[in-house]
Amino acid sequence: MTQEPHDVVIVGARCAGSPLAALLARGGLRVAVVERATFPGDTLSSHLFETDALAFLHRLGLTAALRATGAPVVDHTATRVEDVQLDIALPQRPGDVGGMMSVRRLLLDPLLAQAAEEAGAEILFGTTVVGLLGDEGRVTGVRIRDADGAERDLRARLVVGADGRHSTVAKLVGARRYNVTPNRRLLYWGFFENADHGPRPTFLSHRWGDRFILGIPSDSGLYQVLVWPEKRELDAFRADPQAALLDHARACQPLADALAGARQVGKTLGTISYEGFFRDATGPGWVLAGDAGHFKSPSPGRGIGDAFIQVERLAPAIVGALGGSGAGSAGSGAGSAGSGAGSAGSGAGSAGSDAALDAALRDWGRWRDREFAEHYWLAYDLEDVGAAPAVLVELLRGLQRRGQAGLFFDLLNHRARPMQVLTPPRLLGSVGRLLASGRVGRGALLSELGTLGGQELRRRRLNRRPVYEAV
Repeated sequence: MTQEPHDVVIVGARCAGSPLAALLARGGLRVAVVERATFPGDTLSSHLFETDALAFLHRLGLTAALRATGAPVVDHTATRVEDVQLDIALPQRPGDVGGMMSVRRLLLDPLLAQAAEEAGAEILFGTTVVGLLGDEGRVTGVRIRDADGAERDLRARLVVGADGRHSTVAKLVGARRYNVTPNRRLLYWGFFENADHGPRPTFLSHRWGDRFILGIPSDSGLYQVLVWPEKRELDAFRADPQAALLDHARACQPLADALAGARQVGKTLGTISYEGFFRDATGPGWVLAGDAGHFKSPSPGRGIGDAFIQVERLAPAIVGALGGSGAGSAGSGAGSAGSGAGSAGSGAGSAGSDAALDAALRDWGRWRDREFAEHYWLAYDLEDVGAAPAVLVELLRGLQRRGQAGLFFDLLNHRARPMQVLTPPRLLGSVGRLLASGRVGRGALLSELGTLGGQELRRRRLNRRPVYEAV
């Protein structure tokens, strides 16, 4: 059985694994990526990514390739939250390249993998991890099986689980889940050809009553529709998912207009059961990245962007601890993807102790939990059933009136924390306006505030003292 030393073995070549591999290889490390699928291939995903993700992909050198898919850069939104209508430009910062995009994963993932390979990483497609290698409690590599059934070992200083929410690596190391949340809605999506989205590419987002519907131009001239029906509608979606998807979509008048002459391409896909969670981030010789370590409700469409945030912070920590030749940042090799290749093995078994690596990864794990805690609960709230809380709708109305509605999208795009936008002065102002207007009864409003306040206190406790899932 062949022994192949690497600095890092990454399990999973999609939105966490391939970008991390590219950054590590550009940082001078020898990297192997193990991916059980063969590309191109689809996967369950919202297919959406926002401003921060576009900026990351630009630093990775993929902007031209993304545009070549035919997906337009969407810089405008028509958003409705109950009776508040926002028709605005998506907020951007210096260095941004656009507001958001929809690119199907069967096109996006091969671009990410190509960037990793061009940086010097080795990717083994159609290969399955069947076990971990270890030495005195420390993970030292993986055992893999290829499509022909042959097994061999890949040894490494570090194994990264970037293999999704059902992570094999997480199971093998016994990583525990905590602060687990069940899904409160279903999620279905489909793609349409010949849709009329108007002269300006626009992101439609409408959430009112029991409806939650999104629409956005996608790659290859297609138009993507996503709906979050309540669980009571499961039978209708099981009986005829295409008809149920269209029924929901047409409840949103702008989307009904866009789809008037359109035809659905491919099947309606969806997921009816999922759980949000955090997992133990790291242990001796291993770390989890992307959905393998943290998954939340897909309601804000943040899975892809969150994976990029994680790996861009993780890469320099690994490179620094393993004695690589660079910082491992997305910009360090953009446009010269092979800059880390050729000296890829320079860190293997040399500079950087296991203790330093473990400490760096623990620091990263603590950062991950702090960075995503507030947005985790926000995503869970976005998919709540029924109408949005009146006080939060009024707060959004106030932002719109003051010309600050962009803050709402900074919040959704992980560029502002919930507590930076949902501040006590804004909440108190919203309560005062609601009471003065009489749109909501005093008793109902006080009950809503009590529920929201108690919920926030419980979540803060959970962030400090997580509740682990019973195994």
